[in-house]
Amino acid sequence: MSKSPMPGTSGMFTKSTSGLSGKGASGISGRRLTTAVAVGLAMTAAVRDAAAVRDAAAGDVLPVEPGSEIVSAGATGFLTTDADADVRWTRYADGSTTEFGRDYGQFTDTLGHGSLSDVVVTGNSSMPAGYTRVTLTDTSPGGAAPYWIDLPRTGPFAYTYLGAVGSTVVATTAASDTGRAVHLLSRTDGVPSDRRVTGLDPAAYAVAATAADRNSVVLRYRTGTAYEAPAFLAVVDLATASVVETHPLGADGSPDSVALSATHLAWIHGDGTTGKGALSVARRGQQATRTAVSGVYSPRVGLAGDQVVYGNPTRLIHGSDAATMALHTVPASGGTPRRLLDHFTSLAPAPDGSLLAMGGTLAGGEGVHRIEAGAGAPLSAVLVATTGEPTAVKLLGHNVPAVADLDRNGGRLWLEWRLSRLNVEMTVTLRHTATGATDTAWLHPDNGDSHGPQRANYSWDGMIGPNRAAAPNGAWTWEMKAVPLNGVGPAVVATGSFTVTRKPAPHDFNDNGSPDLLARDTAGRLWRADTSFDPINPWLSGAGEPALVGGGWQIYNQIEAAGNLGGSSVGDLVARDAAGVLWLYQGRGNGTFAGRVRVGGGWGAYTRLAGGSDLTGDGRADLVATDKAGALWLHQGTGSTSAPFAARRKVGLGGWQAFNQITAVGNVAGGPAGDLVARDTAGVLWLYQGRGDGTFTTRVKVGGGWGAYTHLVGIGDGNRDGRADLWASSPDGGSYFYQGTGNARAPFRGRTAGTALWPTSPYNHVS
Repeated sequence: MSKSPMPGTSGMFTKSTSGLSGKGASGISGRRLTTAVAVGLAMTAAVRDAAAVRDAAAGDVLPVEPGSEIVSAGATGFLTTDADADVRWTRYADGSTTEFGRDYGQFTDTLGHGSLSDVVVTGNSSMPAGYTRVTLTDTSPGGAAPYWIDLPRTGPFAYTYLGAVGSTVVATTAASDTGRAVHLLSRTDGVPSDRRVTGLDPAAYAVAATAADRNSVVLRYRTGTAYEAPAFLAVVDLATASVVETHPLGADGSPDSVALSATHLAWIHGDGTTGKGALSVARRGQQATRTAVSGVYSPRVGLAGDQVVYGNPTRLIHGSDAATMALHTVPASGGTPRRLLDHFTSLAPAPDGSLLAMGGTLAGGEGVHRIEAGAGAPLSAVLVATTGEPTAVKLLGHNVPAVADLDRNGGRLWLEWRLSRLNVEMTVTLRHTATGATDTAWLHPDNGDSHGPQRANYSWDGMIGPNRAAAPNGAWTWEMKAVPLNGVGPAVVATGSFTVTRKPAPHDFNDNGSPDLLARDTAGRLWRADTSFDPINPWLSGAGEPALVGGGWQIYNQIEAAGNLGGSSVGDLVARDAAGVLWLYQGRGNGTFAGRVRVGGGWGAYTRLAGGSDLTGDGRADLVATDKAGALWLHQGTGSTSAPFAARRKVGLGGWQAFNQITAVGNVAGGPAGDLVARDTAGVLWLYQGRGDGTFTTRVKVGGGWGAYTHLVGIGDGNRDGRADLWASSPDGGSYFYQGTGNARAPFRGRTAGTALWPTSPYNHVS
């Protein structure tokens, strides 16, 4: 929601590339300064109560907007800017807030909105007549009425705003007949004052206000225009408006951050490439001691008591190393660093000598922490205000369906986990309970810059293993492991379960939805090959090595995949022996078959058998057979294991002896039931479209050249498009795939060649 600036303002101060607020200016003399600055009263900012001042479960911990950063701290509250750049003052006593509009600048290492007091400074650079209006608002209970200071931005009296300490505004002017000047602007008992800082090097250039305590401000400057010009820090006493100590920065140049306390001055340099830097600490009025530090890239530094606090401000959703994201403390006299916060993003001094840091701990979560030392105790970090966000990665919920129907959505399953942040490496492992088969995915979700719950998604294609075999039906478990990329916090592990289901497929013997092919070698061994479809190429290939079903199958002269005859969820097969007895082998769903069951004798009268297709529209697989006279007979499926077929019925009077192969292909023509294709001795393939009553329409010529194949198998839906398909093999072991179209005039697309399902060793039967 957009918020307007406070009355009398339309914007805030923003930093220039030199770290100053405002643009360049020309000089003015000290005796004319009092006429260049106008001071007056301003309207009071509106104060609103927070909707929820505190959470009862959180005790006295206040709420603060996620994405907020600490700008400054006073005796009665603190100033933040949130993810929308809204500037907000929050009172410690009750959590009520005062809003000061929106600021699109950066607050790190600036005193732009005031420091170390309850005074908040806002500004408007769009004032008429070339002025910048600086408004000072005392947010403390019973505080003085807000007042403003107008700073000229152009001409010989131009001021550049540097920052504020309490109700004292720090500004600078360009070089003039009296040299570069820094001014302290304030009002006492309604009377404005403008004091020029004394003792500052007259050659000072690129002056910036970098740190403060309640009584002093630190100025950073160079003594020349070149980037390599000598750099210095000067401590200015606010009471006397004079420089009381100066520290040369030497070869290190301008520091990344500076801190000041009543007893010490500290500054830190980092190396954005190697992380090798230097920490300099000086007792007030004494020479600094420089210590090499590692793991500092763009660091911040603070002082609390006789302790130095430092670290790299890094958002929790960024970073690559936990050690470099932490906020550390070390004695000003030197020693071993100790971790205070697991990460932080901003740091500000408070008037009582403590620090406020926006950051988090694994135990307490994200928010504003007060850093202070007790009597004789080391520094501690206490949560003052919480964003309600965890510092460690947390699983907030998931969307994994209890039942996954892989006949839908092209066989894909959408899995989703809601995490507190997404800068993680995720491992998702899916495991089939019955077989132990697994599929593992390694994911790197896109974190972005969002706050709050984010979604990590995995679109599972329903395939497993390196050969991308179809996943079996049945019970599955899932495990999600998310490891933080920045190392902040432990890995998150969650588990659950779901069930994979599909409609029974006529040529599926291991209950995974993909067609299987059966082949008998010359030694009488029966083999099963699972198939896998590559939608990119697109072809049908074997999903791994063929699996041995068993030996002794040489006793049969016909073996036919017959679809689901016994009422289970997987395909069965029938086999006819030399005596004409037909036997049923019911599939177990794991690629093997139960012991055979006698169907009946007399089947030797048939020259060909074709099964696995529903020809009558009742949802059950049927079987057709041709006799020596050329008639076609229908054996309608019953769904009973003990009597799988009803009494036969003649559905074709004659002429079927002209065909050397008959294949039940399922519904390839878009009609009401399954269809047949038949190949004649000239190699022409014909389509017989089922009417749904066990009979067929007049045949339609598919095309010639089909005599090149040794076997034609109606495998069902091989490419998961909802239509039945055809597989063919050549004498050299070649594997060819014909996708069904649903069009009776052209029931198959052009063939695609895939990898061989079988070795080139001799096989005398494939079904």
